[in-house]
Amino acid sequence: MFALKKNYIKAFVLITILSAIVLSACGGGPRVKMAPGYETTPAKTEVKTNVMGTPEATPLPPTPTPEPLTLDNTPYALPSQALSLFTPQGWVLKNEDAAYAKFESLDQRAWFEAAVESTGYQLSEEGFENYVKNVMISLYTGADGYENLDSGIEADQAAFISSYQKNGLTWYAYDFFIQRSQAIYALSFQVVAELWEAYLMGFQAVADRIETRTGYVTGDMLYRFMRSYIAPNDQFSLSIPMGWSLSRDQESIEGAVVDTGISPDGQASVEIITYAAEQALASQDIGQIAISIMKQLDGENLRIRASNVLDDERIRLDWQVNESGMYGFTFFWLESTDLYILTLKYSDEYPEIYQNVLVDIGDSYRSPVPAN
Repeated sequence: MFALKKNYIKAFVLITILSAIVLSACGGGPRVKMAPGYETTPAKTEVKTNVMGTPEATPLPPTPTPEPLTLDNTPYALPSQALSLFTPQGWVLKNEDAAYAKFESLDQRAWFEAAVESTGYQLSEEGFENYVKNVMISLYTGADGYENLDSGIEADQAAFISSYQKNGLTWYAYDFFIQRSQAIYALSFQVVAELWEAYLMGFQAVADRIETRTGYVTGDMLYRFMRSYIAPNDQFSLSIPMGWSLSRDQESIEGAVVDTGISPDGQASVEIITYAAEQALASQDIGQIAISIMKQLDGENLRIRASNVLDDERIRLDWQVNESGMYGFTFFWLESTDLYILTLKYSDEYPEIYQNVLVDIGDSYRSPVPAN
């Protein structure tokens, strides 16, 4: 709109200048003598613009200013009653369960999620910071492009403002986290770029007015929000908590790739080791190599407590390291010349919490990887 106006003004000024030059040239040339006094009142010269018929610039109507969000007067509560909040007026509830809800605007250009899960006990300031950063990575890993624009993390509270690209559109996001006792409450707001400034204050108002009720947080909410992990060579998949970190190491064990997921407090982890043997391994070598690698990672004093061969031919070992107070159970098996070692381990600091979480991770094992 502004470009059209500027071009119109430039055209008018240019024509006016040219007209002045033409008039000036006429005044300086030869004249025909007329009756005395006639030239003192010259005829007014009219300059016609746009003689070529160039289309005139048509003013465009101004873009409507988006209306700020207005919150409902009646709060919404999760079915579990663990969280309640005031939602934007007119937004529709799309999904819901005991610890999760998703609302969407009528034009589908904005939406938000509300969730609560348990970490078993109140995380330290460092543990909480690890948790929220891991969740943010989990949320936006699938974006075509991502940029963190602003963030703030304090004791038991964090907020992030981000932009990202998805399916050819630019979106903005406001993510808010708050820890209360053993529970972490999360809100994630998403909106297309052109509505961002109008909606941000409304998003913040929703976050400012949430009501948390930790008395309704149940055991089945323990690290219940998961992300999918795919092993090298698409050999199998697991579900790992979104609040856990995930990293890859290709240097510590020669000939092996080590993927590790670690709880935010560092008290539990899942390790996926893919060891590429140079040649086919004999049956008696598989266990020796697996245990040797396990001891490199967890100490030479690792002691096997029990062993079992599963129906799918994986071998399970239950073990412990008394000196470090570490317990674990490991599965290993051979695929061609690749040895896979899946270990789930926890310290004796919070065994009643992490035993259940690790069992859930182990039960999520799927091979081959399920089709999307």
